[in-house]
Amino acid sequence: MNYWKNNFNEKTLKQGLKYKNNIKNISYNGYTFKASIKSKNEFNVELVLQDNILFDMSCSCSKKSSCAHEAGVLYFLEEFPEILEDFTDDSEHEKIADIDISADLKVISESKLKKFLKKEFKKDPKLKYNFIKQFSTESLIDSKAYERKFRRILRNGGKEFGYYKLHNMRTPLKNFIKKDICTLIEQKEYRLAYRLLNDIMNIFIDQIYWDDDAWYDIAYYYREYIYFLFENGEFSNAEKSYVERNMSIINGIVL
Repeated sequence: MNYWKNNFNEKTLKQGLKYKNNIKNISYNGYTFKASIKSKNEFNVELVLQDNILFDMSCSCSKKSSCAHEAGVLYFLEEFPEILEDFTDDSEHEKIADIDISADLKVISESKLKKFLKKEFKKDPKLKYNFIKQFSTESLIDSKAYERKFRRILRNGGKEFGYYKLHNMRTPLKNFIKKDICTLIEQKEYRLAYRLLNDIMNIFIDQIYWDDDAWYDIAYYYREYIYFLFENGEFSNAEKSYVERNMSIINGIVL
């Protein structure tokens, strides 16, 4: 496929280069490579190739031959040639598509999953490309894990007469704020850090906790991190007013 560009003029190649990241619905049976490509509309491209030799190509668009959509698919294969080695007959993909792996995912270890992904990324650059594309725009942080950890600290500390035993959770709660919430801030997960800080303060803002030395640790770190978040993150006036209420109470006691 080294000379495939000879089938296109310069203008078409420039257009095709813009399409190479819009490829989906890929299949390959060792002879016919099929893919859909999204421009203003969606078009189906079919390439006949074997042993890295391009024999023929076609597209569902109105252009009779050598269109930008075909060039886009060829640019894609030029960047990810390993895909031709990894794709098999569509029927095999259909067989495994119906398998429910939710139960397996619950028990698989994180280390094994990472090892598997590294191996698959080497075999399938398209998988790696989609993985990076997906998570480059979304948070990699598991917010539920932080929430569960906070609830576990509360649960382990216990309650008495309906109030949490703050002195029982002084160290784990202090570490949670100093380490976990600090990690969120370092990774610029400002909204999650903001929410967790206020979840903590909403519980312990009650006057019954003010005689406990642990409360002053919480108040100190809350104040430090909240100030940092407001200086670096984007928050609404309502969110800022909500925090100002807590800060007014804290400052009235600490200062």
